[in-house]
Amino acid sequence: MRFNCFTARADRIARSLKSNVGIGLPIDDPNSANPREAHSRAKTYTGIWDTGATGSVVSQRVIDECKLAPIGVAKIRHADGETQSLVYRASIWLPNYAWVPVVRVVRAQPAGADVLVGMDVIGAGDFAVSRENGKTLFSFRHPSAGPIDFVASESVSLPVIKGPKPGRNDPCPCGSGRKYKKCHGRRA
Repeated sequence: MRFNCFTARADRIARSLKSNVGIGLPIDDPNSANPREAHSRAKTYTGIWDTGATGSVVSQRVIDECKLAPIGVAKIRHADGETQSLVYRASIWLPNYAWVPVVRVVRAQPAGADVLVGMDVIGAGDFAVSRENGKTLFSFRHPSAGPIDFVASESVSLPVIKGPKPGRNDPCPCGSGRKYKKCHGRRA
């Protein structure tokens, strides 16, 4: 299986996650499409990644420039309440030729961008954000290749806990909410 993936970096702590996002007409048969050729027909916009958004959003500018055709109407919820909006089908292109061939998008104006990448795209893959030394890195892989579990990772060092060892049925001092015997006690 081929994974579509990319990593974006910022030389600061990013308050929002942004990347270039290409929008094109939907690709109904991705197996017969030439990704580089289809990508060359997509138009590039600034996109914001929003894990709080259920679905992806495009501005009227994107709809007009990409000649997207409406396929229906949907009720969308936002900070100001609910509204009705037109729904479209599109392909979404991410950096490094990562792509999602068919996505339903709604018309709205995302703040500070022309595209908002929502959980319909993010949840179809693996997504991680890291912040270290005053820099931000976020990475995405589609389709999902498995869970990203920092607790289960052997490379993560467990916190040093001073004091008496907890009893097997006591809550684990790591704060997970599980019993010690089912959490860090099973490694002891």
